[in-house]
Amino acid sequence: MPVFTQSRWVWLSESRVNQYADFIQDFHCSSEDGTELRISADTNYALYINGKFVYAGQYPDYPHYKVYDTFDIGSFCREGKNRLAVRCSYVGEDTSTYAREEAGLLFEVVSGGAVVAASGASTLSREDRAYRSGAVEKISPQLGFTYHYDSRAEDGWLNGDAQGFTPARLVEKNCAMAERPIERLVLRKGGSVGVCAQGEFRTEGEYPTAAETVYNSFLRHRTLAGLGNAFELRPQLPSAAGYRLQTDAEGVYALVDLGEEAAGWLSLDLEVDRDAPVVVAFGEHTRDLRVRSFIEGRNFAVTYFAKKGRNVWTDRLRRIGCRYLQIFVFAPNAVLHDLRLLRTEYPAEEIPCTVRDGLRRRIYTNGVRTLRACMHEHYEDCPWREQALYAMDSRNQMLFGYTVFRDAGRYAQANLRLMSHGLRKDGLLELCFPARVGITIPAFSLYFVLAVAENYRYTQDAAFFREMQPTAETILRSFLSRVDAGGLVPTLPEEEYWNFYEWRQGLDGGLIFRDFRLPLQYDSCLNLLLLIALQRWERACASAGVRQGAGLSDVQGGLRAAIESTFFDAERCVYADTVKEGKKEGASQLSVALALAAGCGEEKRGELISSLADDASLTPVTLGNKLWVYEAFLLGGEQNLPLVLEDIDRTFAEMACRDTTLYETDGGADDFALAGSLCHGWSAVACYIYNTVAKGKV
Repeated sequence: MPVFTQSRWVWLSESRVNQYADFIQDFHCSSEDGTELRISADTNYALYINGKFVYAGQYPDYPHYKVYDTFDIGSFCREGKNRLAVRCSYVGEDTSTYAREEAGLLFEVVSGGAVVAASGASTLSREDRAYRSGAVEKISPQLGFTYHYDSRAEDGWLNGDAQGFTPARLVEKNCAMAERPIERLVLRKGGSVGVCAQGEFRTEGEYPTAAETVYNSFLRHRTLAGLGNAFELRPQLPSAAGYRLQTDAEGVYALVDLGEEAAGWLSLDLEVDRDAPVVVAFGEHTRDLRVRSFIEGRNFAVTYFAKKGRNVWTDRLRRIGCRYLQIFVFAPNAVLHDLRLLRTEYPAEEIPCTVRDGLRRRIYTNGVRTLRACMHEHYEDCPWREQALYAMDSRNQMLFGYTVFRDAGRYAQANLRLMSHGLRKDGLLELCFPARVGITIPAFSLYFVLAVAENYRYTQDAAFFREMQPTAETILRSFLSRVDAGGLVPTLPEEEYWNFYEWRQGLDGGLIFRDFRLPLQYDSCLNLLLLIALQRWERACASAGVRQGAGLSDVQGGLRAAIESTFFDAERCVYADTVKEGKKEGASQLSVALALAAGCGEEKRGELISSLADDASLTPVTLGNKLWVYEAFLLGGEQNLPLVLEDIDRTFAEMACRDTTLYETDGGADDFALAGSLCHGWSAVACYIYNTVAKGKV
């Protein structure tokens, strides 16, 4: 059925970065008729009918591939006149989570088979009065702008008073429309949350951002009783009476523990006796005796201006991820009734867990919680710092998720399809999706090929496999076109390539952004990943009954031989990481594990596995690459399963007992100059092992 036949894209008279816009349009319908609404926006939308919230959350897409949502809004409508209201946000510049396109809103309302409202000349618009439009500080380079909201500017535009609206501008867009390919997120308020600290604060000096200001403020802890409240052993929110925060200092603060890592919309219920600025910082830990809100230019905080009286408010346009919220009220008196995230979760149904051992069940539970926290409209590397879809990270998340969630294959396919729209002119994929980033990681494109092959293995969906075949084979041909006279792919030297494989010295690709070409060198990890991708793609094509594309056959033998002659170190029985000017440099668990996975050195398999397990001089893998090591161990037979299980215990037990999710790297929050993520989907490898080779044995 054709959609949007009478609709036009609309926006304000002018667009600018970080812009918030309001749109209204009245329509009539009969209560006896079914009423349906379709909507798409750039960048995000929050939809209301007659003042009632319906949904918020545009599916991330590309300028040429726009996704729309369909809603049955009959229960929100009334006989006669109704009001459709949409609040939109527009990023307006490329980030790691967004590919810039023209701002726009598109919608239609169909009642009784007829279009009764369509975006166009009759749509009214204005720049939103409460959200600050224009460039503000950024949460992180990946996430882009934070937000500032002023409750004093609120009016009744959602359902009544609508001042300042003028006809919207028609916008030209050339894009294909597709219906949302996955379920919409569900909202969950969650149970009570704990107030774990409170008191007064004083700022010192001038700082450019609110996040930096509160991070450098002086805090003085005060008991709740000392602030005028009755004693409570475990103070919880929400609180009908509220907790009084009273002082003669510059302001008051409260620290709230959500109980576990969560992702969603900031929601607060606060009473103040005067207009007052409020800053809410968010983070994953309190090891600095506060939320670590400012880290090397990142600003993990939002700003809200509270009007005198009761402020009950939920933001619906920016999802944040954290475990702790810390509110700073720049006034001496406040009453806190609630502070939390209204959780936005993908409705994935969990397969019952069979793990019996107590510690391992905790590791498993934390792994599942980590996977859930990193699933929204698409997979995310982490919900706190980036929320970005990477091909390597998501390959792990897909593979682990197939064994944890029912119908995980369809969700994975939507992610793979989104990635396929990020194919670059060089035959590789963008770094993130949907996004435009100045660099990309070549090896990550090979993980896409692996993920497509694995999706077929778990879904047996040959039609989807064929849909992804052109993208996967374009990637493979792109690498093969770079094979030189020595039979290997040199490290990609151009400035746009970050040759990353692992967060370890010698494997991390060096400078992320550079203005010079790299000298000639060869990386074993890149060539081994290419060989593995070729092998697994060939097997997947055969299994799916699909003819493999031309130019991909009969290349594996030559590549394997070149890898063996160039990288194998017979004296140590390892594979070198890099060869420069004929000299082997470095040796790591990753290169050895990849060699085993690629079937290299089969006559030396036992020795290689021993080196992988016992050679302390090998650079160890970090958490995202544990899967390769475990697969390599298991090539030696089921007798190596205890080796895998013991390593899982050793690696994940402490973090599983300390926190509610699994970390990005071993160092946790202290890695990456104090910006390490404590919730990273690529680390849930234990779930996969427990549900496959170890099922019924743990």
